Amino acid sequence: MHINFYRFHCAGYEDIYHDANAGEALQRVLDKWNYRRVFIICSRTLNTKTEVIRGLEKALGDKCVGLTDKIGEHAPIENVLAAARAARDANADVILSVGGGSVIDLGRVMQICLSEGIYDKATLLKHEAGVKPDYSDLVYSTTRIPSIRQIVIPTTMATAEWTSGATPVDEDTHLKARFHARHGAAQAIIYDPDIVAQTPPSLLLSTAVRGLDHAINTRCALQPNPLASVLAEQAIVRFIQYLPRIKRNPHDREAMHNCQLAVSCCGMAQMSAIHGFSHYMVHIVGPYASVGHSNAACVLMLAQAKWLEQYAGEQHGAIKRLLGRESEPFHAILEDLLNTLEMPTRFKDLDISGEQLDEMAPFALDHPFATRYNLKPLTTTEEVRAVLALAE
Repeated sequence: MHINFYRFHCAGYEDIYHDANAGEALQRVLDKWNYRRVFIICSRTLNTKTEVIRGLEKALGDKCVGLTDKIGEHAPIENVLAAARAARDANADVILSVGGGSVIDLGRVMQICLSEGIYDKATLLKHEAGVKPDYSDLVYSTTRIPSIRQIVIPTTMATAEWTSGATPVDEDTHLKARFHARHGAAQAIIYDPDIVAQTPPSLLLSTAVRGLDHAINTRCALQPNPLASVLAEQAIVRFIQYLPRIKRNPHDREAMHNCQLAVSCCGMAQMSAIHGFSHYMVHIVGPYASVGHSNAACVLMLAQAKWLEQYAGEQHGAIKRLLGRESEPFHAILEDLLNTLEMPTRFKDLDISGEQLDEMAPFALDHPFATRYNLKPLTTTEEVRAVLALAE
């Protein structure tokens, strides 16, 4: 009898709280794991323009031993190192990350720095994640069990809290460095709809599209995982159904809760199937053109759907049946969603020129995953450029 084996990858998450009050859930997490010295990382906007961090500091009391809001777009490596040194000096025993992808990425690389005793850039870059000889997976930046973990209160919907990978930007090259932290995902994730509702709607919706792109890449993977595919389908359907409601009313708690459930479905699934072009090309376009990951994801998700229309019939068809929209091309469904959300659909919306796309296309072939794990192979710069042209 033939038995199929599929690896379902858990990146280290242990406790998930949905529809929670962040302060109350945080106390439960700290008590469960006996954490007593909390170092907060957050965005400057969240720290200075809202009362979120003040409320968490009040809930923590003397357990809060430090805070930094110097994060930066794409978590520049020098900011990572400065935060790691500050947490070390504060003798922190846990990192509390309150924010989106850049904040959570910074915390993940902090874990590597603190676990390995790394506080300078040259040494850190020696711990970049490798790639197996057959390009089947990344190799961990370190095999050591981390000496410090993250608790995450997400303020966006791009699923960063669920993964073990981090891609901070190298300020010298403007390219992403790649790290893969063992147990790098949040140990505890606390979803508080009231906190998420304070994120500017355009940012929140664009990060949700990034989450949607993750789910689509999971469902359309060259090497799919059956459980991950089911979770990804649920994420896609919830995102497409409920994001327009958040656009109409950012305080629609039911819609927010369902989109956060979509984030969980997508996040839990995405590490179990290697993603394709749109996921990884974002890591090139974002820092190179100085645009946010999520805005780049909107454009690349749509370009990929057009490109794969004749190669992903089964995958797109399964999603369309669940949506009850079988007569429409999948890319048309996505474009309708992006237009409803007032998200970018073309590179010109991001002020990215054709000349910049010409310059970026070769980087895709150098990336270990961007061109190797697609339902339609990409083998030349011209082929990469042709996909990008679908969104010019």
